[in-house]
Amino acid sequence: MKIHLLSGFLGSGKTTAIHQAARQLIQAGQKIGVITNDQGMILVDHGLFKNQDIPSRQVINGCFCCNYQDLDNNIQALLEEYQAEVIFAESVGSCTDIVATVLKPLLLYRPDAVVSLSTFADVRLLQLVLKDAVSFDETILYIFKKQLEEAKIIVVNKIDLISAEVLQNVQQLIQEKYGDKIVLYQNTFDPESLKNWLETIDADSRAAKLESLQIDYDTYAQGEARLAWLDQSMEVTGENALQGTEYLINEIYHKTVAQGYNIGHLKFLIDGETKVSFTNNTQVEAQLNILPKSSVNLLLNMRVESTPEEIQHLIREACKTIENQYDYKLLLHQEAAFQPGYPKPVFRMS
Repeated sequence: MKIHLLSGFLGSGKTTAIHQAARQLIQAGQKIGVITNDQGMILVDHGLFKNQDIPSRQVINGCFCCNYQDLDNNIQALLEEYQAEVIFAESVGSCTDIVATVLKPLLLYRPDAVVSLSTFADVRLLQLVLKDAVSFDETILYIFKKQLEEAKIIVVNKIDLISAEVLQNVQQLIQEKYGDKIVLYQNTFDPESLKNWLETIDADSRAAKLESLQIDYDTYAQGEARLAWLDQSMEVTGENALQGTEYLINEIYHKTVAQGYNIGHLKFLIDGETKVSFTNNTQVEAQLNILPKSSVNLLLNMRVESTPEEIQHLIREACKTIENQYDYKLLLHQEAAFQPGYPKPVFRMS
């Protein structure tokens, strides 16, 4: 069995990479399992994999390190129920210290498994971080930088969204900062690029030699606490409800930007099948394929630098705007808004 751990900041494209890789490997006849992870409990990513009939489990209400037994139980479930040969396990984007708290325990307690770790970074955010030109709080950036520091394989993702000139500049900056690491420049939607990542993590045999981080858990906890989490399920009803859903998604995004809230990620899942994502670097509105529907179920996962109270208010104001301007009814269902607690890993191995 292979267990491929993925780390990396919110919005770095880990879920999309797993989704594309799973489809590619399933077509090749391999048995795949996926484990998603989040501080919240109502997750867009798990809903997406479930809709695609990709065997998946989730670790909720905390990161892998603080819920290690849940992670291990889910690995065992995928083995027993689906005979999974390859398991992708995606850690929540605000988590770091994966080597000491997840990878080394897996190597110890599952000695028959081959374990890899790759760390994803959105090339646009990475460039800003390397140039000290990003607006996230320093404690949040501390998490981002620690994720890259502990990696041996860095996947610089979403290179299809930048020019060749910008990419060349990023490559130079990364060589200066992370020249001792394996660095992959990836467009996840390019089969050859994806294949290169899969071949790299399959061939990597250095996981057992990775060093545990030197990390200040107080700063780490402060960084997580700067981020507000909001999970919301809702229903949009009215004639042409998909159009109303598009209006609402874009209204939430624009209000978030207008308030100056730095976006870790802003994800929507429409009727369990269509995913829309925004990050701090998004510059275009969502455009849906408008089909005749009178009702749409919408799931929102919002992780931004703000407070739970502020983003709860923002969502309600966005809903009021759409209801007042257009002839739609918005029904709010499950909601959770919070800030992550202090990380308390089950294991921490030097």
